Amino acid sequence: MTSLNKLNKIDKRFFIKTYGCQMNSHDSGLIESGLLKNGFYKADSVADAGIVILNTCSVRDHADHKILSELGRLKKNGPDKKVVLAGCFAKQIKLKMESEKHKTETGLFFDYCFGPDEIMSIPDMLKYENRYVKESYNDDYKDVGLIEEYFSDKKLENGAAAVKITEGCNNFCSYCIVPYVRGEERSIPFEIIYNTVKKQVSKGVQEILLLGQNVNSYLSPEGGKKDFCFLLNALSDIPGITKIKFLTSHPKDFNDGLIETVCGNGKISKEIHLPVQAGSDKILSAMNRGYNRKDYLKLIEKLRNGLSDISISTDIIVGFPGETEEDFQMTVSLMGEVKFNFIFGFKYSPRPFTKAFEIVDDISLEVKKERLERVFQKQKEILCS
Repeated sequence: MTSLNKLNKIDKRFFIKTYGCQMNSHDSGLIESGLLKNGFYKADSVADAGIVILNTCSVRDHADHKILSELGRLKKNGPDKKVVLAGCFAKQIKLKMESEKHKTETGLFFDYCFGPDEIMSIPDMLKYENRYVKESYNDDYKDVGLIEEYFSDKKLENGAAAVKITEGCNNFCSYCIVPYVRGEERSIPFEIIYNTVKKQVSKGVQEILLLGQNVNSYLSPEGGKKDFCFLLNALSDIPGITKIKFLTSHPKDFNDGLIETVCGNGKISKEIHLPVQAGSDKILSAMNRGYNRKDYLKLIEKLRNGLSDISISTDIIVGFPGETEEDFQMTVSLMGEVKFNFIFGFKYSPRPFTKAFEIVDDISLEVKKERLERVFQKQKEILCS
C-alpha cells in the first residue's frame, strides 16, 4: 500500500465512485450519509473532490481491472487527492497482504483501505486523519440511527428504494469470492428493516427492493421464526407498499413455503432471479451449488404451476474448469427447457481464496468467449420463438 498524500488539512469535498451491484450502491449511500453527518461535502466530480472513494466489486477479474485502471488514473492525474479504497476489492487486497499463500506487495496508489465490514469507519478515519479507528462498523448494525437516517433521507427514484436484509454468505460456491470478502452471513434484525421501510413509506416509497447475497435464508437474529416469508408478509402489510422485489435468491433455499408466499401474496413481485450457473450436474457439483439439474427444473415447474405469468431470470457461467462441450450443451438445453425471460452471462474467471482457484483454468479464453456468444444467441432464439 502506497500513500502519496501528505496533506496537513483534509479537503472535505468527497466523491464516491461505485462499482458492481445494487448492494454496493446501498453501501455507498451509507458511506455518503456518514460523511455528510460528519461535516464533509459532496463534490460534483472526481476533479472537484479532495477525497475520492472507490467502493469496489471483486466478483470477476474484469471488475478488478477496472479498479486498477482507475487507481492508475488517480495516481497520474490526482496525486493531491486522498484516495479511499473500499468494498470487496479492498478486502481482497487486505486479505492478500495478510495471507502467506497470497501475500504480495500491492504497490497500489491509495491512502486508506476498508473492506465491506469496515465502511462505517471511513468518516471517523478521515475526520481524525491519522488516528486509527478501532471501532469499525463490522455490519453489526449498532449504528441504527445512521442507517435509518440514510434510508429516510436518500433520494427516491420513481417511488422505489432498496433495503439490505442480509450481508455476507455461507454457501461457499467454489468459484465465488463473496464469502471471503463480505464474511459469513448475517441477517439484519427484523425491527430495523420494518422501521426503516415504514420511514421510507412516509417519504413516498411505494416499492421496496430487498437485497442480500441470499435473501431466502434470512432469519432475524433475535430468535423466533422471523424468516424470509415472515418478513415478506409483514412488509407487504405496511400501508402504502404496493410492490416488494428481492435479490438474490439461491435455488437450494427456495423452499415450498417461499413458493407459496410468492405465489399467494399479490404485493410480491413475480419477477424472480434464480441463478442456475450451469446445466450439467458434474459442473454444478464442482461449483458446490447444492442442487442438481433435476432439482432446479422441479423448482421452475412449481413456480410456473403457481403463477402462469411469472418472469424468471438467471445467471450463467461458461468455461468453468473441466467444462466439456457436452457439459456446455447441457446448459444450452436447460435454457431451452426453462425459457428464461432474461439471462446474465459470464465467462469464468479464477478468484483468489476460492476452492476453484486451486483448479487449473483449463478452458481457453477463446472457447469461453465462443460459448458465451452461443448462450446469448440461444437466448435470442428463445425470446423470438
